[in-house]
Amino acid sequence: TAYMLNTFRNVCRGRRVLATMNGAHPMPLSAREISDWLEAHPSPMPRHEVDEVMFALDYIVLSDKEE
Repeated sequence: TAYMLNTFRNVCRGRRVLATMNGAHPMPLSAREISDWLEAHPSPMPRHEVDEVMFALDYIVLSDKEE
């Protein structure tokens, strides 16, 4: 659990942001941001499991910001 939360935190540092006149809006994570992190920091877990958790956490975080 700690590994996945730490990985999510670090992957989010590479998150793309859409800048508009109304402000900056975070974009959903893509496989590219996850791949960039995992290339530099290989995971002990299978990639599909890492992706599942990263996208689920991202959905939760972005949903909370909309409310």
